[in-house]
Amino acid sequence: MSYEDIKESIKKHEGYRLEPYHCTEGFLTGGYGHKILDGEEIPTDEEGWSKLFDKDFQIALNGAKGLVEEEMTHPTAFGILIEMVYQLGEFGVSKFKNMLIALDAKDYPTAGDEMLDSKWAKQTPNRAQELSSRMRNI
Repeated sequence: MSYEDIKESIKKHEGYRLEPYHCTEGFLTGGYGHKILDGEEIPTDEEGWSKLFDKDFQIALNGAKGLVEEEMTHPTAFGILIEMVYQLGEFGVSKFKNMLIALDAKDYPTAGDEMLDSKWAKQTPNRAQELSSRMRNI
C-alpha cells in the first residue's frame, strides 16, 4: 500500500468540509478532519486545506514510525496504523497496547481484533470495522 493509497483512504474516511465544524469530540475541525488549533489561520479554499492535510499526514506518518518499525511491519498494517494515528494521534494509538504487541509479533488477525476493543471503535464504528477487517485479512 503506497502512501498515496493511504492518503486516499484517510480522505475517504474523513470526508472534506470547506467550512469549519465541531467534530464528535467537540473540536473545531475543517478540511480533511484537521483539528484547528488556537490561533491557527483557517484556510478558505481546498488548496489551503490540502496543504494542511499534507502536513497532518506527515505528522501521522512520523507518529506511526514512533510506534512500530515500518520495515518490520506488513505495508498494509503500517498503512492502517498511519490512518489510526491521523485520526487519534500517536499518543491515542499508543494506548492500543495489545494491538501494538500483536503487530510486533506479526499477528495481524489479533491486532485487528484488538482494534475493536476500544472507545474509538464505538465512536467511529464503520471506520474501525473496515480497518480492523483489513488488518485481520493480511
